[in-house]
Amino acid sequence: MAWAMPARSNRRADRRIAPCSAISAGPQGRSFVCGSRRHGHFHRMSASPPLPQRRVLGLIFLTVFMDIIGFSIVIPLFPHLLDYYITTEGAEGTLIGALNSAAEWMGGDTVFKKTVLFGGLLSTLYSLLQFVFSPLWGALSDRIGRRRVLVLTLAGNALSYLVWIFAAQFWVVVLTRLVCGMMAGNIAVASAAAADVTDEKDRTKGMAVVGIAIGLGFVFGPVIGGLASSVQFPDLAHGVSFGLNPFSVPALIAASMAIMNFILVVKFFPETLAPERRANADAKRPSVFDLATVRSSAVRRTSFANLVYQVAFTGMENTIVFLTFALFVYSPRDNAWLFLFNGACMILAQGLARQLVRRLGQRKVIMLGMTIAAVAFFVVALIPPTRALAGDGAETTFYLGLGLISFATGLILPSVSALVSLYSDASEQGRNLGILRSAGSLARVIGPVTAALLYFHFGSHFWVYIGGALLMLPAIWVVRGLPEPESERLKA
Repeated sequence: MAWAMPARSNRRADRRIAPCSAISAGPQGRSFVCGSRRHGHFHRMSASPPLPQRRVLGLIFLTVFMDIIGFSIVIPLFPHLLDYYITTEGAEGTLIGALNSAAEWMGGDTVFKKTVLFGGLLSTLYSLLQFVFSPLWGALSDRIGRRRVLVLTLAGNALSYLVWIFAAQFWVVVLTRLVCGMMAGNIAVASAAAADVTDEKDRTKGMAVVGIAIGLGFVFGPVIGGLASSVQFPDLAHGVSFGLNPFSVPALIAASMAIMNFILVVKFFPETLAPERRANADAKRPSVFDLATVRSSAVRRTSFANLVYQVAFTGMENTIVFLTFALFVYSPRDNAWLFLFNGACMILAQGLARQLVRRLGQRKVIMLGMTIAAVAFFVVALIPPTRALAGDGAETTFYLGLGLISFATGLILPSVSALVSLYSDASEQGRNLGILRSAGSLARVIGPVTAALLYFHFGSHFWVYIGGALLMLPAIWVVRGLPEPESERLKA
């Protein structure tokens, strides 16, 4: 006969915790809700502890800002840097000598034409390597984490800038630009880190932090480079030694920025991609070549218009320092103030853009910006092509035209990103914005070399800037035909 045992209270059983169930996936992994059977309370657990968003975004801002400063320090130096190596090292048997011969065969009959051509080629070489290697660094960061890749690329940048300090020969300068281009994955990885610590609601804020850092870096980098070019190491007063050259001080500043950036990341930058998320982070990264597969025709057309505009803008950006040298005999220091003025115009436009968007909408703000740019390109094209013909008002007209182009860019670029985001479903925003950024990178490959070839063959800035004005026409036509985003129609 079986006896029924009385039920006994089991404290251990009462203390058992109900199984946890996953309820959401946030920026730092999955969140779980766990219940206690006895006490009836619930608490939230996370697979990885959340990172302080404001602190991480601040570190991302500093990392990108310092990286862009180091890169853009060289921009106002290009005409004088190339002229220096052509005149001091133009003999046969050297890299600059071989390029000299090729340029003369193509019709380059002056040193100035050659510097324009070589400057365009150097810029395009850097941008091409950046276009190729950025997705590779981004994919690697998906597998091993953001911090490790940032440390590696910043170390490579610091090494290249250190070598530039002692670049007595032109091939060494080219080598440093090659290494910089190959290591230029920092922006893509920093953008991915910003996405890691923000959810969909705050994603725009994270991308804005990266965008502002890039913009400010391109303002202050050329200013620092231009002002530093007037300072030389004491040894140069008696002759070049240890490979030191007239551009060693700007190179030293760029190297110092890269080293400080490296230390900042090693000491303070946390890993933003949790290990449990890396297994699902190896999907194919978006590229401009995926544009045809985008479902939204509005996204495709907006990306195309952005590509066209950036080809024109980067062509202008690459030739501007050569133009100021040809027309006004600007030194790197003079170019520094010009870049500061352009940066101020761009920041002013970005400050006004939000109010204009409220009144006009993103699409019309882009149209307004492109119309201003078309007029501005045309204004600069009308400046007399030689120093002898340029009158007293030429410099004022030049500043006016470039200021308007910078103002237009400050309106266009943020609005293009916002418009693509508005046209995209939530599940496609990351991919479509990645394609948009890839289109901008491709424009930086096409624009500089195209503008340099036009300047080289026709010997005048006219065709470069008229080309920019003409490129605005199809871009404006494309944007004009875009539909109003649904969210803006509902507001209206």
